[in-house]
Amino acid sequence: MNITAAVAELDRVNWSFPSTGTRESSIHTLHRFAGNFIPQIPAHLIQILSSPGEFVLDPFVGSGTTVIEALALDRYALGNDRTRACVFIAEAKLQALKTPLEADLRQQLTSELAWPYLCQSTQTGAKGEGSSPELDIWYSPSTLAQLRYLWKMIERVADDQRPLLTLIFSDVLFSCASTGNALTSGGKPRRHHWGWIADNVAPTLPGHHDAASIFVERLLATEMIQAISPNSSVHGKIVHGDARKLDVASNSVDLIVTSPPYAGMIDYALAHRLLYMWMNWDLSEDRNAEIGARYKRKRRGLLDEYFSEMKDCWQEMVRVLKPGRACAVILGESRKYPGAAKQVFQMFATMAPLTWGPTGRTPIRRRLSDRQSTEPVEFVAIFVKQ
Repeated sequence: MNITAAVAELDRVNWSFPSTGTRESSIHTLHRFAGNFIPQIPAHLIQILSSPGEFVLDPFVGSGTTVIEALALDRYALGNDRTRACVFIAEAKLQALKTPLEADLRQQLTSELAWPYLCQSTQTGAKGEGSSPELDIWYSPSTLAQLRYLWKMIERVADDQRPLLTLIFSDVLFSCASTGNALTSGGKPRRHHWGWIADNVAPTLPGHHDAASIFVERLLATEMIQAISPNSSVHGKIVHGDARKLDVASNSVDLIVTSPPYAGMIDYALAHRLLYMWMNWDLSEDRNAEIGARYKRKRRGLLDEYFSEMKDCWQEMVRVLKPGRACAVILGESRKYPGAAKQVFQMFATMAPLTWGPTGRTPIRRRLSDRQSTEPVEFVAIFVKQ
């Protein structure tokens, strides 16, 4: 990698990417995710800082954006995440791209769901999915019956055709938990937000949502998805692991592109509470292991704990990176913790010199809540291992 040429390329990019976003034909649009970045960011970093056939790692894979963009650019890609919901979503996207949904199956499922009022079931999944009593707090009886019908329908589908369907189903879980009639202080409809789920703000009285029709709408939208067909000699993988102890060989990675957790701003596990509930997964383990989680924001020692955990992550990232290769980091902060991101960058620079940035960027969409006090400031920085 020619660092001088790379820096010149980095300088030419407007990292705010004004007037751009995630295209409608992208698989990135199929599932809401708290804190995902637009695909243009990892795509540009991967093109500038690596070559086809090289190995790209994202230790905080989130919804899988970096891995999917790396595959599209003919790189090997590995995504790692401690949060089980993130692994579920990223893996579903990856498998859905490897094996696109068959057109006949899409038509068959659409026809089966043509009469939503008939699409109801009391049966739970083969592994008890949809059996948690807590679901009654979030969903009306009719909506829950439709969700159970949808899950049983998905279970009947061939294994290699399920990933896209489970991805859609997970997003429908979120949509159907909305109160549907909440208003802002100005009297306008309030957008359903992941923060309500994270904070366990269940509807006072769950309203009816036509889960079957919402599922069909999302299913038909997949016809627009352009399936990525990466070079057959490259592959991607998603693993459930901790960035503080990566299961990756030392000096083996050509490029790291990642957006680590911000201090006190997002609850990745709690934001997917409904998925954990549906799947009967233990939420507490992932919640407690999360770095810099939003629910910890009132702790007096949050920043010290966050810096300590990020230091462990940085040491691992430097360990697995090849000498002379780059680590690209997108990191932000809230107004409650000004300077936190730059302190993390300074810490990283003691292990791998800062080569470019930190360069500020203005997100085209907010990655957090709509509240002014938590509007993010983001930075892009490049470090190179000596």
